[in-house]
Amino acid sequence: MSILHARWLPYAVAALLALLATWYGLDLWNLDWRVPLYYSGDALAVASHFKTVIETGWFTHQSALGAPYGQFYGDYPQADNLHFIAANLLRVFSGDFGVLMNVYFVIGFPLAAVTALWFLRLVGVGRVLGVALAVAFAIAPYHFIKGEGHLFLATYFVVPLALGVIYKVAVGQPLWSRRILSGRNLATVGTLVLLSTASSYYSVFVALVLAIVGIAKLWQTKAWRAFFGAAAAGLVIAGTMAVNLLPSILFRLANGVNEAVLVRSPPEAELYSFKLSSLLLPVPGHRFGPFATLRQLYDESYPLPSEAPALGLIAAAGFVALVVVAVYFLLTAGRTGWRAPESQTHRLAVLSGLALVTFLFGTVGGLSTLLSFVNFPIRSWNRIAILLALLALAAVGLLLGRLLERLLERWPGRRMLAAVLTAAVAVLLVALAVWDQIPPVDPAARAATVATFDSDRDFVERIEATSEPGCLIYQLPYIAFPESPPVNGVTDADQLRMFLHSDALRWSAGGIKGRAPVDDVGALASLPVPSMLSAFRDLGVCGVVLDRAAFADGGSGLLEQLVAITGIDATAGRDAFSSDDERFVYVRLPA
Repeated sequence: MSILHARWLPYAVAALLALLATWYGLDLWNLDWRVPLYYSGDALAVASHFKTVIETGWFTHQSALGAPYGQFYGDYPQADNLHFIAANLLRVFSGDFGVLMNVYFVIGFPLAAVTALWFLRLVGVGRVLGVALAVAFAIAPYHFIKGEGHLFLATYFVVPLALGVIYKVAVGQPLWSRRILSGRNLATVGTLVLLSTASSYYSVFVALVLAIVGIAKLWQTKAWRAFFGAAAAGLVIAGTMAVNLLPSILFRLANGVNEAVLVRSPPEAELYSFKLSSLLLPVPGHRFGPFATLRQLYDESYPLPSEAPALGLIAAAGFVALVVVAVYFLLTAGRTGWRAPESQTHRLAVLSGLALVTFLFGTVGGLSTLLSFVNFPIRSWNRIAILLALLALAAVGLLLGRLLERLLERWPGRRMLAAVLTAAVAVLLVALAVWDQIPPVDPAARAATVATFDSDRDFVERIEATSEPGCLIYQLPYIAFPESPPVNGVTDADQLRMFLHSDALRWSAGGIKGRAPVDDVGALASLPVPSMLSAFRDLGVCGVVLDRAAFADGGSGLLEQLVAITGIDATAGRDAFSSDDERFVYVRLPA
């Protein structure tokens, strides 16, 4: 029992420290948990998925969106089903989509710390430094940049497990056993299935790097077993992704391919790649003013800002070290003359090679551009940076561990001193990571988010109080969903805000574009107002919501026409009223 306790204690410590760092950094003491941390952009689409799962058990169909046809996400291929499974489990504890989003986002931090520590220990990083660097990985800048808008990407705890598979192939450790039900086979299959069910992006990244490592091993030592082991791992990834995509495949077979969704342009491979400078510069919105200014200047003045990828100071130092190691190793033909154990040198060389391959895929004009020539389905290659971050942190752990060993070799009786010094370095690493990587909370911005959320909720509750259950509300202007350009700064996902607070109404927005029933309903918004109202009557629309922010004139011209033609009393407060923040206006249509 004591051995088992000692084995799991570092993981528990890493998880706890990651949770505490997140709690402190995001000021979760003062968080209104019912309000998502992110209530704009893609986070609204994620919130609608969580609400749909709460109501129906799955995300693929929502009858209250895209009314009267409904929202069918089979048109939009989605293999990241692990997160919907998690939402299904969490809904047992709460039926509030905001609570579930926030809880799931926060859970991702300790989970990432636990799996990162496993990988760091695999490559030879000591326990104490490993715990500190695992926390640094859990609170990586990437985690906050993705946030709840890209919640499924931010839940990246599968990445260290998948990198472990790649690392084992690279160092010649077998992935498979001849005994089918062996622990090794179950661990490999479990890791790959978890990866492929969690993220299509990370699955593709891992499969590509794994393929290169497998070929390299074959070229280096004619290690056919390693090559076929890597190939088998790739097949498991592809097979699991196919199973997760099966509902979308069947939907397309039954309804035909929707050509309007997932439209990708090959040049986007460079638009959404990362650059070396972007990785090494301070994180956006850094709490240290000069750093924040420098980053803002870079992102606003230099081309291709992508998704503002940044490694953070610790991982950036580790990446630079890996580049130096790779260059020196190549220039000396592997005869480095380093006063370090051969195993440690080998680990650093492997990490350097993996970092180089990862960088070549993610950088502007790199391997991703070559793949784009054949219409490769991935466009946001900057997201491979989270793999690079863990490789860099592993290098920091190995190099710091070796440095501490060298410093302590001169003093006898150094065991206690070694423990104290190592602990001090670990504390400094965690403190630096918290200061450098977690963006400061803006209380005013958070309060504004809560106010907007409450205004939307009260507005929808007021509409429901004056409407029959199942009433169809038409939202103006119409913005095709998803992935349409903003209209006067309003995104297609903004149309989902009404649905998020609704229990009994149906909404015209949110149907997947490209299907005739959805597009035909959307086309009604472009008709002259008299014809539009006549079409609304035929469709069974009982009310209209205008988003003032999407109109150049604040919607006043359209509102005047609606009031004049319908003859409603706009002053009574029942047939027409605004949200508390004056952004939305509701107009009840006569029966």
